[in-house]
Amino acid sequence: MILLIDIGNSRLKWAQSNGQSISSVTAVDHVGDPAAAIKLLTATKVDAVWVAHVMGAEHERQILDAVQARFGLQAQFARTRAEYLGLTCAYEEPSRLGVDRWLMLLAAWSEVRGACCVVSAGTALTFDAVSADGKHQGGFIAPGLTPMLKTTLGSTRFATYDIGAAYTGDLGRDTEACVRQGAFLAGLGAIEQGLRASGAPARKFICGGDAAAFLPHLDADWQRRDELVLQGLLALAQQSA
Repeated sequence: MILLIDIGNSRLKWAQSNGQSISSVTAVDHVGDPAAAIKLLTATKVDAVWVAHVMGAEHERQILDAVQARFGLQAQFARTRAEYLGLTCAYEEPSRLGVDRWLMLLAAWSEVRGACCVVSAGTALTFDAVSADGKHQGGFIAPGLTPMLKTTLGSTRFATYDIGAAYTGDLGRDTEACVRQGAFLAGLGAIEQGLRASGAPARKFICGGDAAAFLPHLDADWQRRDELVLQGLLALAQQSA
């Protein structure tokens, strides 16, 4: 079995695969120490380990050691490439494109083999588009809903509430509601502008913790796919088998 690990800034998601499909995904908070979280994973019958992370070189060394200690295997790390499986990176320096964004695009492209876009709505709000011939058109990175709320409200007496529950589409009638509406509409507007700039690809994917807040206000053809990074990792593992 292949163990697939996606390490973000605050959470670690993992799943196992028989090389064809992915099992149910488990997510845990790693509290800044993904290596410690790896040592507690309950995965069994592991033959290979593939890792995507955004944590930096020092954490990568710790992750490598943790995988060796827990599973007795050498971890394989995903890297952004200039071209892979027919997908071409738009960046002049591909290594500067976050590997999580690259893997999400790789998963979407591998499924669609046509024009598509991917939105990740988490701590950051990212948008990336791929043309019908597999060329990454580029994208954008904006603050996610929670950072926008915290930045605007700062250390004032005003509270932050759940953005999805609070958003109604109406104008706010108190400071908290106005800030929530503003943050949400800024994110929604960014997504809509990304669609216009990319020529409105036919297949649209969204993932991340705030996907549920955005989905009711997007067209019905958007698909939520929270496992895209893991699917991209599986695509790498399949080619390396």
